Amino acid sequence: MCEKKRVLVCEFHQETDTFNPIVMTKEDFAAFRYAEGEEGYRLCKGQHCATHGIIDAIEEAGGEVVPSVFVYALAGGRVSDEVLAYVQDRIHRTIAGAGQLDAVCALLHGATCTESNDDACGTILQQLRQELGEEIPITVSLDLHANVTEKILKNADVVCGHQTYPHVDIYETAYRAGRMCMALLAGERVTMAAVRLPMLTPPVGYSTETQPLRSVMDRGQALVAAGTLLDFTVFNVQPWLDVPEIGSAVVAVAAEAETAKSCARELAAEFFAHREAYWPQLMDIDGVIDRAEDRESKKPVILVDSADSPNGGAVGDSVAVALRLRERGSRLRAAMFVKDPQAVEQAFAVGVGNRAEFTVGAKYTAHVPGPMVAVGRVRSLHDGIVRREGPVNPGEVFSVGRAAVLSFDNLDVLVCHAPAAPGDPQLLRHFGIEPKLYDLVVVKANASFRAAYCAFAGEICYADTPGAGAANLHRFRWQHLPRGLYPFDLPADYCVEPAKIYR
Repeated sequence: MCEKKRVLVCEFHQETDTFNPIVMTKEDFAAFRYAEGEEGYRLCKGQHCATHGIIDAIEEAGGEVVPSVFVYALAGGRVSDEVLAYVQDRIHRTIAGAGQLDAVCALLHGATCTESNDDACGTILQQLRQELGEEIPITVSLDLHANVTEKILKNADVVCGHQTYPHVDIYETAYRAGRMCMALLAGERVTMAAVRLPMLTPPVGYSTETQPLRSVMDRGQALVAAGTLLDFTVFNVQPWLDVPEIGSAVVAVAAEAETAKSCARELAAEFFAHREAYWPQLMDIDGVIDRAEDRESKKPVILVDSADSPNGGAVGDSVAVALRLRERGSRLRAAMFVKDPQAVEQAFAVGVGNRAEFTVGAKYTAHVPGPMVAVGRVRSLHDGIVRREGPVNPGEVFSVGRAAVLSFDNLDVLVCHAPAAPGDPQLLRHFGIEPKLYDLVVVKANASFRAAYCAFAGEICYADTPGAGAANLHRFRWQHLPRGLYPFDLPADYCVEPAKIYR
């Protein structure tokens, strides 16, 4: 009887926005997942998460999971070097004490920077390769917004990324990575080719549910369905990484090298050709308020403030829209959330039903207007525990820390310690702010909100707002980007390069 193939599984997941000044520490990860060994295995096995997908793929194929470290946090600023050192140490310890290992499946985001490392995911894969050797298969599950660096491609045999945005295939993506790992262990021919593209586009401008990105995904999925490809991913890198190595990428996996290379270049050329169409039509804040004040407009009007989206790594502390509403004397019934721990604690001290002058927002992010200083009433106080409505991870429980709802006349503001799941209506609804009952709702997200909000939104307007995740990439003071990058200084005669096989 054949012995089970033993597969090391590890996780390090966080999406970095280098314009977010708040360094993420162990505590930020511990709020979600900071575990190792059997404890981490049990945690992940009990959730419909990415790691569960890899575990299922390995075990269904008769493999044995060797659990290492499982570290997960929401998007934010750079990660402390201490967290990366912990992850690397635990991986090293697992390898040293595990005995025979036949393969590795890693759960990474792909766009993670620490205080001193711009490519933390590549560093982890490089460590795995150096400690385990060139022959052992390494597959990895990444986010669609990963920054797929040379270090990642040179050290992983296969990378699998999300094929949906909003991401509703988190489990399925990791399952694909696990399946590819087991295929390699079974001796199947698996070759990955990649094309790296010098291109940045803002996530608020596209979705896999709409054209033109939908057509690229359809083409890739058709190639898989026909048996031409084993797998593919289009990586539209999240752009808020001011680092020397950044760009989008397309990977294709096939049995034959030439097939993988030709399909990767074909998909990359189509993906790149649509680059101008991935940009949203942005309105200024006043234009959106005008739409909401128009009696003919259907309500609620959703003002998309993607620049302050915690999902994209921004802080969530902008009050730019609130300030304009008050400056205009608008009578719109409006709602939003703001990260402001100080305002939360003041609200708890003031008490429900009482009034006080609050200084709200603009406490972290550079170059955003504010704060808003106004007398408000404490409407309610909360422990901050929320259950997702979905369809993204429905039923998942998360915490925004202690929270309060403050009413400034016709403006209701949820202030909290750590905003999460900004695209899920429950972030407001759970705290008594029913989005359907407002004229204007500020949603700080890129695309995740569409899955739920489109069901009842009267109108959706994308605003050109300031913040660490601004859709208008020309707002930023870039210092480290490489030359020859769209939309800044890409040469007019640029052509998509042939695909390469990095391993």
